[in-house]
Amino acid sequence: MAASENGYVVLDSDTTGPPPRLRSWVIPGVNRKLLLRDGSVGFLLVHLAMWFDKVIESIDSGGLDDWGYARRQISGSSKWSNHASGTAIDLNATQHPMGVSTLRTFSQLEVTRIHKRLDFYNDCIGWGGDYRSRPDAMHFEIIASLGSVERRAKPLTGSGRGKQICNLNPGVKAFIFS
Repeated sequence: MAASENGYVVLDSDTTGPPPRLRSWVIPGVNRKLLLRDGSVGFLLVHLAMWFDKVIESIDSGGLDDWGYARRQISGSSKWSNHASGTAIDLNATQHPMGVSTLRTFSQLEVTRIHKRLDFYNDCIGWGGDYRSRPDAMHFEIIASLGSVERRAKPLTGSGRGKQICNLNPGVKAFIFS
C-alpha cells in the first residue's frame, strides 16, 4: 500500500469502503464541507478549521478555496501528498498562495495565534507556514501517529466545538472511541 509523506495510507475516493476511509465532513458554523480521513484525524482537522474560521479569518466567504482530500503527489515530487491520505487541509488557499512568505499573507499576531493553537493540539498538526524552502501558509497537516491523534481527539469530543462536530457528523464519536 502506498503511503503519504506522513506515513498514512493513501486512500481511494470511495468513501464507502472499510476503514481507513474518507468522510465528507460538515464544518459547524461554516458553509463548507471537506473530504478528509474519517475518525480522529478528520475530527482534529475540522476542529482546527472551526477555530481558524472564528479566530483568524472566515473560510466560507469568497470562492471555494478550502480543500481536503486529493489523490495526488507533492508538487514537483514523486512522494504522495498528505492530501492523498486525507490527512491535510488547505484553508483560504487563494489568500495564502504557496511560495509566498507567511508574513505577507498573515499578520504577526495571526502567526502567533496559529502557533499557539498548534501547541494546543499537542504537536499532532503541522503548518505549511513554517516550511522554510517553500512556505505554504494555507496548508495544515497531521504530523503525528494515529495513536497520538486519537489521544488528543478523544477529550476534545466533549468540548463545545467537539460536540458541534460530532452532532453534525453522525457516527464520528463512536468511530473515534472504537
